[in-house]
Amino acid sequence: MRAVRIPCQMTGPLAVLVGLIAAAALIAGGCGDSSGSPTDSSRTASPTHRAQGSGATFPAAAYTRWCQESQTCSYAPKGSGAGIKDLTDKTVAWAGSDAALDEEEQAEIGATVRYFPSLLGAVTVPVNIPELRGRRLNLSGKAIAGIYMGTVTQWDDPLIAADNPGAALPGEGIIACARSDASGTSKNFSSYLVKADPEFEKRVGKSKTPPFTPKTLANAPGGPAVAICVKTNEYAIGYVDLGDVMRAGMEGMTAAVRSKAGGYVVPSVQSVSKAGALGQIPDDLVLDVADSAVKGAYPISATTYLLAVTGRDNAGAKRVFTYFLGREAQSQLPALGYAPIPPNLLAAATAQLAGM
Repeated sequence: MRAVRIPCQMTGPLAVLVGLIAAAALIAGGCGDSSGSPTDSSRTASPTHRAQGSGATFPAAAYTRWCQESQTCSYAPKGSGAGIKDLTDKTVAWAGSDAALDEEEQAEIGATVRYFPSLLGAVTVPVNIPELRGRRLNLSGKAIAGIYMGTVTQWDDPLIAADNPGAALPGEGIIACARSDASGTSKNFSSYLVKADPEFEKRVGKSKTPPFTPKTLANAPGGPAVAICVKTNEYAIGYVDLGDVMRAGMEGMTAAVRSKAGGYVVPSVQSVSKAGALGQIPDDLVLDVADSAVKGAYPISATTYLLAVTGRDNAGAKRVFTYFLGREAQSQLPALGYAPIPPNLLAAATAQLAGM
């Protein structure tokens, strides 16, 4: 069996990638007044009075940048599950999560949690197949589900070959890279695979820590580490948000995923925006944009949320959310690999914020 290199410490390429994410926080943005932008007072909080947040790595490039620009907050990207725990333990004023709380998490927090969608993103599926460099791989949801539940183990499997007629697929074993931490990205990815293949729901199910069962599995904490896992292991596959893929220089390695509307769609800001073109908005603002039937929509798209707990002192969190949902911040998202919140969803989030 081929040795699998898993980054255990933040050195080499991983350190560089994580450094790039941190560097995004140092990029200064514009200061012009705009609708939804904070007042000058929201930019002058001292470091000791900035509202601390933690959680999802999926939106980290945006959140760290916005915290620096607005001077209202700090953000520790440690995974959705860890952020929810910090919010429960009252060690942070707000949290970031790519998924709603499950029943156990809700019971532990003991109060109503408000969800504020902040951006849309893609959970991309990067692959490292030397024989196919220069040609983008097509994958159906059923093939991806088969890989992560251990029933599709080689790249020349008939299920993958059916998506790629004429491609010289190698008879090599698949190395599946996955998140080892409690992750909203894992929850969104596994939720999509449940839709793609009913068998996946029986064998694995949807979870922040899904029990994936490939014969060869490389576990890594955080999205950037999964990107490095794929990049440094030939015949590997993973699931990584589009922003981290862009910062790792891996855009050409992402698979095109079969759409419900027909054809295969490449992850991009444009295809994610199409997935977010929804009509009715649920009262709690928690919505599922995956497996959209809109033509040209990327199937594994997701929303990420800002979380606050009712009944607590949310003055600091409100300043943070006001900036994050403002026109100035939202306009920066495409350059970071995300799509802005659609106007109807943004209006609903802003209205909820006014009453917080």
